[in-house]
Amino acid sequence: MPSRRNRRVGDGKNLIDTVYVENAADAHLLAADALLPGSAAAGRAYFISQGEPVNCWQWIDEILALAGLPPVRKSISLPAARRMGAVFEIAYRLLRLGSEPPMTRFLAAQLATSHYFDISRARQDLGYRPKITTAEGMQRLAAACWPPPS
Repeated sequence: MPSRRNRRVGDGKNLIDTVYVENAADAHLLAADALLPGSAAAGRAYFISQGEPVNCWQWIDEILALAGLPPVRKSISLPAARRMGAVFEIAYRLLRLGSEPPMTRFLAAQLATSHYFDISRARQDLGYRPKITTAEGMQRLAAACWPPPS
C-alpha cells in the first residue's frame, strides 16, 4: 500500500523523458560504434530517451496500477513542496541522518516541472531509434515485476 504521505507535486501537467533499458543499451552500442577519430560523434554528448515525453503523473499512476496500487490522489503545490524539502534537508543534516529525506528541493522540482530533451542529434549522428515503444516497455515491466492485479 502506498504511503498516505504520497502527494502529486505541482499541477500534474509536467512532461518528462523516459527511456526503456534496452533502448538505452542500444544507444550506448551505437555510440561506441560511432566513436571513430574525426567522426561527428567524437567528443559530443547525446540525450537518449523514448523520443516522446510523457506526463509525469500519468506515468507514475500507470506504474502504481501495474503494481495493483491506487493512483496518487492528493497534491501539494511546488512552493509548499520546496519549503518542506528545505526543512527536511536541514533536519536530516542537523540530526546527521544517513538516509535521504523523503522530500528535497531538488525532488520537488523534478516532480513538478517539465524536463525532456531533443534527441534529434542522436538520431542523426548515431542512427538511434527507440526499438521498444513506451507502451511495450510498460507491458514488459508489468510482466517482469508484478503478477497481474487480481
